[in-house]
Amino acid sequence: MEEMKLDAYDRTILYELDKNARITTTELGKKIRKSKQFVDYRIKKLEENKVLKGYTTVIDYSKLGYISIRVYFKFHNITPEKQKELEENLIKDKEVWWLVTLEGPWDVGYAMAVKNILDFYHYWDKIMKKYREFISKRSIVIYTHIRQFPKSYIINKKNTEKGTLVGTAREVVKIDELDAKLLRLISDKARMPLLEIAQTIKTSPQVVKNRIKKLTKEGIIQGYRALIDVSFLGYRYYKTYINLTNTERIKELEEFCLQHPNILNINRTIGGKDFEIELQAKSFDEFENIMGELRIQFAGMIDDYEFVIAREEKKMTYFPFE
Repeated sequence: MEEMKLDAYDRTILYELDKNARITTTELGKKIRKSKQFVDYRIKKLEENKVLKGYTTVIDYSKLGYISIRVYFKFHNITPEKQKELEENLIKDKEVWWLVTLEGPWDVGYAMAVKNILDFYHYWDKIMKKYREFISKRSIVIYTHIRQFPKSYIINKKNTEKGTLVGTAREVVKIDELDAKLLRLISDKARMPLLEIAQTIKTSPQVVKNRIKKLTKEGIIQGYRALIDVSFLGYRYYKTYINLTNTERIKELEEFCLQHPNILNINRTIGGKDFEIELQAKSFDEFENIMGELRIQFAGMIDDYEFVIAREEKKMTYFPFE
């Protein structure tokens, strides 16, 4: 399929869907001063051309009593076929909610949700017995904060949205079976209409609407995002791991990241570097310029950094568990 050329309407549609994937086409039409039919057509074309790969509901797993652990592997003694098989097996694991292939010091990274460290140990023991011979290096960290911002560079503006935040809850919110069915369904079908959701989980649209409102108020549902293939925009995904000399200006650093149009995620972990940034840039030079800007702005605070480049995001769902 030929690469799709994206105009200003496409870009605005992508941005608005990335900000809130459940926005109606009527509301989107008002924003770009076009008809609902025009918006429907453009979204369909973006989906057909795989620019829009899907829609995900951002679910705060920590509100449900889970912790998120990230694993990186560097492989050796492995064929491309065996690596593909290994990645596909990881993707199938019910605990895994995110997986990406990488360039740089690591070959694959993935995140998983578990109830406690002993659950992770059981899983890890199984993985090591199965794949140890292919793994030359590994890294394990616990996520404590994952904050995500919309891709405002798409419309060439600074970000003003607070975005979504997962991983920080200390108290568990109890949900019933219907809530769980709803969350599981919309975790990777965030734009599904209320009527279709209701028919699938065998309840009424009003009940669905009320449940979504309740889950949002409780902070379990944090928002709705579009899964966008940014290669159509000429961008690549960089993840940077920063060592800090001090944390005195950490709030200022977070605000800088929030406003920067290219910075999409900031993460805090236990066991990793002090501060992590995920950004998208059109070239390595642009990536270096952004990091240079950061180092100048926070001179005396940023010690050094490492980075990886994402090749392909193969799984993203905030509700992988049973």
